[in-house]
Amino acid sequence: MLKKIILLLFLSLISLYAIEEQNIQKVTDTKVREVLNILKDKTLSQKQKDAKNVRIIDDIFDFDIMSQISLGRKWKSLSNNEKARFSKAFEKKIKHSYLDKLRLYNNEKVIIKDLEKVKSNRITLETQVIGLDDTYKVIYLFYKKKHTNEWYIYDVELVGVSIIQTYRKQFSEFLQTKTIKQLIESL
Repeated sequence: MLKKIILLLFLSLISLYAIEEQNIQKVTDTKVREVLNILKDKTLSQKQKDAKNVRIIDDIFDFDIMSQISLGRKWKSLSNNEKARFSKAFEKKIKHSYLDKLRLYNNEKVIIKDLEKVKSNRITLETQVIGLDDTYKVIYLFYKKKHTNEWYIYDVELVGVSIIQTYRKQFSEFLQTKTIKQLIESL
């Protein structure tokens, strides 16, 4: 069940670049279609599909912010080198998981729903992933970078569960008995 849910999450991943607020829904819809077309393209090898799909998420997900949030207070105690190594390892883990779950694609559909501005620098975008048996609500959490005014995804909620908060809990438990070096190596 968890694998199916994660697959549905990644099927609804949006392929964007840092975007302006007023274009989030429109661009999201367009890019979702691109992702689905890549998955359905039988002329592409799996390696080609993976490369295209990674490029799609690179520009819209802020992996550095996701890394910081996933470590919580521990982040501030890390050296710059440890932060860089952790961010790189965490990004690699997220992308690997994404590609792994996309390989389970089975003609699910994605509908872009409501955009809600919850704060001046926070927006949520609701989507629905419609599978053969179930429909799942996926919410993307965007934040606006101060210096650029561009919007990026910093978390995703699937049926009410935050991906980043789930990692945060796991990492916190891991670090109670092990080191940050061991955590990085485990990613």
